[in-house]
Order: sequence, then C-alpha cells, then structure tokens
Amino acid sequence: MSAEATANSQADVLSKVNISKSTTAPANMNNQKVTKTIVTSPYIYKPVGPYSQAILADKTLYVSGVLGLDQQGQLVCGDAEGQAQQALDNLKHVLEAGGSSLKGAVKTTILLANMDDFQAVNKVYAKYFSKDFPARATYQVAKLPLGAAVEIEAIALSGDVVVTEAGPCPCSRV
Repeated sequence: MSAEATANSQADVLSKVNISKSTTAPANMNNQKVTKTIVTSPYIYKPVGPYSQAILADKTLYVSGVLGLDQQGQLVCGDAEGQAQQALDNLKHVLEAGGSSLKGAVKTTILLANMDDFQAVNKVYAKYFSKDFPARATYQVAKLPLGAAVEIEAIALSGDVVVTEAGPCPCSRV
C-alpha cells in the first residue's frame, strides 16, 4: 500500500470514530509539525476518569488502560479470565479506532489485582496475540478502578505495519 493510500485509509478510519480534538504543535527547532489526535471508540465504555481512550501522535498510538467493562461501563461478571477477555476486546476496538490492530501493538502492560491470576490471563492473552508478540510487562497492583481484576494498556503503530525479525547481535563477547 502506498504512503498516500495508507494516509487516506487512516483518515477514513479516524473520520468514522469520535475524535474530539486534533492539534498540531512544533516538534523541534526546524518547525516540523506533529499531530496529536484524541481517539475514541464508540464500541467501548466512556473513560472512568479525566483521560482519553487513546492518543495518536503521528503514527504512534498510546492506548490508556482498558478494563473488563461492557459498553455500558459495567464490570463483566466472572473472574480475571473473563475480565481479561473483555479488556482485550476493548483494547482491539480502541486500536482499530486509531488505525491500528493487535498486530500493530509493540508494547502492552498488564496490571493485575492478584498475581495468582497471571496464568489465567496469559491463557486469554495468547488467544489475541498468537505470534509476533508485543513486548510486555505485568505487575500486581494494590487496587484497580471499580474493583477490576485486570487492566491492560498498549502502545501500537498506526498504519500499514510490516513485522520483521532482527538477526543475532553482531557484537562479540570478550
């Protein structure tokens, strides 16, 4: 896909979602501009605090932590596994609203109310990310909003993503 077609495709996706604000600011001394776009998916709940679902900064999408809430903002019934599935569905919707996909995710962070849920959440996570895994960190926290068991945030690339694999390190050990 050409750069122009990719740009047009992104514009089409972004025009179909709720974008509340798009700003352009100088990026450096050469007055190069970068665009900051507020991205909102109409398919998930409204944020539970004063933050955006996601911010698209040029071609990098920063997705706020998503919970296992249904579209009405109610925590789904069940355990961490069920909440992880709903959170990953929500993440997928926000990624798509920002012109990305699960394939475009380069980093995820999982917050757990209980580290004993690690394996159950991994089982669900593996259904959404089955190869070319993003980098990831998982932490146990004291408490999550609304009594949730799981929260997942992501950083992704927006546009036509090509995945390559780096070879072995060219450095030698002494």
